[in-house]
Amino acid sequence: MAELLGIMCGDGCLSGSNSQVKYYVYCSGNSLKDNDYMKRHVPHLFYQVFGKFIKAHERKDENTIFIKFSDKKLFKKLQKLEIPVGNKYSLLKIPDFVLKSKRRQLAFIRGLFDTDGCVILSRQHRKQPYYPRIEIKSKSCSFLNSVLLLLKNHGLTGSISRNAANYRLEVAGFKNLTLWRSAIGSSNKRNLTQLYIASKTYLNAF
Repeated sequence: MAELLGIMCGDGCLSGSNSQVKYYVYCSGNSLKDNDYMKRHVPHLFYQVFGKFIKAHERKDENTIFIKFSDKKLFKKLQKLEIPVGNKYSLLKIPDFVLKSKRRQLAFIRGLFDTDGCVILSRQHRKQPYYPRIEIKSKSCSFLNSVLLLLKNHGLTGSISRNAANYRLEVAGFKNLTLWRSAIGSSNKRNLTQLYIASKTYLNAF
């Protein structure tokens, strides 16, 4: 449940319509990078938590893969767990359900990372080894600040900066990378591969 809530706070949303009595649950990803994650892992979580069979769909002309379905009971459950309805960013927060245990906190961050996060490798000079940065982007600065505080409670360090229309949480360095891999990890092959490459790049430099 905690990982699923992280996904919903990342690339998910609840959309309600009183006139049509619709209760939509939606989440999306990049069909080129997140295909397996959206087709297998996310539907598995919905089934594991709610007993709900769902299927991902693609918009190939937009490189988008998404899940969208209407289920009032499930919608209300997610709403009760503090997933905002509609434009979520002004109300986005870490749900109290997540904050009740360290295991839930780490699972929530994993879900958020697998939808709104990535690993970047960069270096200032050619002779220096590549330097890793784990990044999570959001339109809500207050939400990222609460995520950063959570990460600090688990021994990780980071910072937040403005990036165009979004805010960016950065967790940099090999110490953070090692701790992230062991404590949080990833359920998305894209991020798993990036974490592995970053670790291997560092080891090969020495």
